[in-house]
Amino acid sequence: MTTNIVPMIETSNNELVVSSEQIATGAGVEHRATLQLIETNRAELEEFGQIAFEMRSGEVRAQGGTGRPTRVALLNEPQAMLLMTFQRNTAQVKAFKVALIKEFKRLAEAQRFDPATLTRMDILRMAMESETRVHQLESKIEADAGKVAYVDEHVDPKDVTLFRTVCRNLQINESDLRKALIYRRWIYVSNTYIMGGYTVKEYAAHHNFQAYFKVCKYHNKKTGSVTNRETLKVTPEGVAAITRFVEKLTKEYGSVRDALPHLEIKYNQRKGIAA
Repeated sequence: MTTNIVPMIETSNNELVVSSEQIATGAGVEHRATLQLIETNRAELEEFGQIAFEMRSGEVRAQGGTGRPTRVALLNEPQAMLLMTFQRNTAQVKAFKVALIKEFKRLAEAQRFDPATLTRMDILRMAMESETRVHQLESKIEADAGKVAYVDEHVDPKDVTLFRTVCRNLQINESDLRKALIYRRWIYVSNTYIMGGYTVKEYAAHHNFQAYFKVCKYHNKKTGSVTNRETLKVTPEGVAAITRFVEKLTKEYGSVRDALPHLEIKYNQRKGIAA
């Protein structure tokens, strides 16, 4: 299914964004309902950066003058995609998701950096995006209301990536990444047990981030058998999100490891624990 609405993507502080008005129009809902949805889920949305708001002039009236100014939210791509998962999954919403992803992708490709100005993280991000291009979210957008059902139905086990592979490509420590994702409440330790004298941890994804991960049965390469143990792997959408997350931490703190103390303080504050 397609939509006649072509999303109007804007640029704010050198970042591609879409307005809450555009999302409301595309989803076929009232703008005030979209703003309320943003406020209700603001903490989760701001995992991907602070949301910008601005006042815009009202529409020009036929009889003269303009309507009341409108408060508008500007969402970057991951914020917009996450917000769309909170919408009721109507046919119009599904079609608009596809249109929104395509427009963000088209403009992002048009804004590719000059190779001479690329940073190491730019190169890594582009390499990861190239590796997962065939698995873009737009080919898997026929999701139902539950993120778990979406991942189970549309993400094939052979398409997911091991944490250590993601970390190797990003040149970061796997333990550091897992801690960072726990502190930002993307994942959590779901089970702990002793095996062969070692403590083994199993992980699961928090509800709002289950589209980024898939729980898979552990495959023993030596014996070729599948055990009852479970391991959390990363979906193609998750690879792209983690790459952006690592780039953001590196830019703000110098590295993922240097970011951990700051993330831990915020994590404890959210839990009501004195840092």
